[in-house]
Amino acid sequence: MTKEIILDILEALILLGVFSSLTNKKKYIIEYKIKSGLFCIIYVFAIYLSTLYVNDVYRILIMIVVSILLLTFITKISLYFSTIIFSMFFSIIFITETLVQFIEMVILNVELNQILTNSKYLLIFLIGCKLLQVCIVIILFKFNIYYKDKLLNKEESLFSEFLIQIGIFNLFIYILIFSVLDIKNNKMYNMLVYSIFFVFSIIAFLYLKEREKMININNKYKVQEHQISNMEEIINIIRQEKHDYANHINVIQALCCLNKPNTVERINEYVLKLSDIIHSSFRYLDTGNDYIDGLLSIKNNYATKNAINFKVIIDESFSLLKIREDELISIISNIVDNAFEAFKLKSHTENKEISITTFLEDSKFCIEIADNGEGIPEEIKNKIFEKGFSTKTKQKGEHGYGLYITKQLVERNNGSISVERASQKTKFLVKFIM
Repeated sequence: MTKEIILDILEALILLGVFSSLTNKKKYIIEYKIKSGLFCIIYVFAIYLSTLYVNDVYRILIMIVVSILLLTFITKISLYFSTIIFSMFFSIIFITETLVQFIEMVILNVELNQILTNSKYLLIFLIGCKLLQVCIVIILFKFNIYYKDKLLNKEESLFSEFLIQIGIFNLFIYILIFSVLDIKNNKMYNMLVYSIFFVFSIIAFLYLKEREKMININNKYKVQEHQISNMEEIINIIRQEKHDYANHINVIQALCCLNKPNTVERINEYVLKLSDIIHSSFRYLDTGNDYIDGLLSIKNNYATKNAINFKVIIDESFSLLKIREDELISIISNIVDNAFEAFKLKSHTENKEISITTFLEDSKFCIEIADNGEGIPEEIKNKIFEKGFSTKTKQKGEHGYGLYITKQLVERNNGSISVERASQKTKFLVKFIM
């Protein structure tokens, strides 16, 4: 009884370790001692009772249900993410146990039933399994930077699907061995299990890479569509300005035809005003990224039409950023659009201004977007990045997703975003690790 409880506690802690590493909450067990303790108690109670009263197949089904529900309710993550984490956990348990069994059978020249019934061989098996499982969790902690963003992101759930498929396949093999084939003393079954497992893993991985390639191609098409849309808008602006220039030329011609004494002065004054309009209405920007050039040119035209001074100061080129163009466009566009919305809430603001500045700070690429529109109250400053939160409308579904999406995109690319109110300006600061 004591041995079973200790093993179940270790199993619960390993599951929490997998959760902590995959969600990047490395100190979860230490920081949330009560929740972790409650998780272990319920897990151990459920698994121990199932060990006493049900067979191995039903025991594993109980483990699945208990683990996923406990992760969902105690750690406050979704059922989907809980399933991903349990799939990883179960794969670790199943693979390590099968591997240790095979190694012990080969080295000690024993049969599987001897390992399961002989206390000495069983102890070696249990110690080997737990040590290997702990080592794997430590490796997950160390290298989680390579997969954590892909893993817990529904929009790019290929890796998550891969883990779930592997988990389901391992469960299928487990049930097949203990329920259908009932193999107890065949030394070669381990080889069979690993052969099937690795063939399936290779096929699943190749399928994963193929889907990832298709998604990347689709994302490139989306960026190109966005750029084409920007170029079409730029062309429409140029056409409109061409039409306006023809009208201006007609006015100058009419002034010449009047031949009044002050005609020269009047034409000069008119041309000077026209020159100011030409310089301010449309700008071709050089940010180091063609897609951002087009985006900011369109935003500048909108700002001009709404009497907003649109400043773009590129101290560091956007070409330094290693981030997908469609995601970078969404990040900048959402924040700039939020600044435009701030002026709609406070239309009487004089000397309206939006500024976009790039610079390097502590080896981080920084993008600062500031406006002097309606400020963000201190009491809601920490809520503006929450999903569905908005101060613009009470109607659901219309607002509250722009800044939430922006934060998700920034963090997915190993960045951070913050907002502050200083010198009558609201400043959004985005930082990316170079």
